[in-house]
Amino acid sequence: MLQRGTWKQVLRCQRCGLLARDHLPPQAELITWYRDEYWAQYGDEQVGMSRENVQAHALAWLHRLSPHPGILVDVGCGAGQLLARCRERGWKGIGFDPSESAIARARAMGLEAYPAPWPPCPLADETADAVTFINVLDHLWDPFRALREAWRVLRPGGLLYLRVPNGPVHARLKQLLSAVRLNHLAVTHLFGFSRNAFLYHLPRLGFDILAVRTAPPSQRDSYGRSSGWASLFVQSLKATVKATDSLTYRLLGMWGLDRKAWGFSIEVMARKVGSPTSRDGGGG
Repeated sequence: MLQRGTWKQVLRCQRCGLLARDHLPPQAELITWYRDEYWAQYGDEQVGMSRENVQAHALAWLHRLSPHPGILVDVGCGAGQLLARCRERGWKGIGFDPSESAIARARAMGLEAYPAPWPPCPLADETADAVTFINVLDHLWDPFRALREAWRVLRPGGLLYLRVPNGPVHARLKQLLSAVRLNHLAVTHLFGFSRNAFLYHLPRLGFDILAVRTAPPSQRDSYGRSSGWASLFVQSLKATVKATDSLTYRLLGMWGLDRKAWGFSIEVMARKVGSPTSRDGGGG
């Protein structure tokens, strides 16, 4: 059951703490926007160097847990940066993204990628050894259905890697920045996931959680590059937040507190086990 939180236009689950907008856009409208508009506005960030360390980190972790590379499915693959790294490490990468422009760039590099939203997925049951959602899950109209689809295509024992903004942290940041009318700088999409939300839902969806922890920050921010004094101020503020994020990540790891997932982003590693015990698609 969801109740209104203190963050305007957001619902909060009483049981797991999941945040959600009180009015979601129609699913068809959302798919159309990500197919036609998202890449045009944010494609430069997707193909630049800003996320290279994030992708390398995720794949290295998967490789440690599964040293014999298999099939990795990247949901929201964009132009295929993670898929290209898979190829370098011996994995067979398969990507899905609603943007035909992004998929065209991925295919130009010889990568296997398909212009399709998720779900549904055309892959057969128990096809993949790993499924990744890197900064994707909180954008999806029904993230629980997406996770159930990941469970379906994973082999028994297959790995699930998730990375999302830390919902409660960004909700608080949004409140603080609203005082100076910069609340749009907080990362807020359709849902805001927390450590507790993952601990509550993933076991019910058929996954054994290996870790939920603070994720390493991306090495740079590429959003909203423009000129002018106002832009310089915003970029300076973003740089401060980025530096704080990096310092927080290092300190939490040094003190062994990264598993509290207090940072700006959360990462999860889980393994497919058994069958889902929950078929609901909401936040508790």
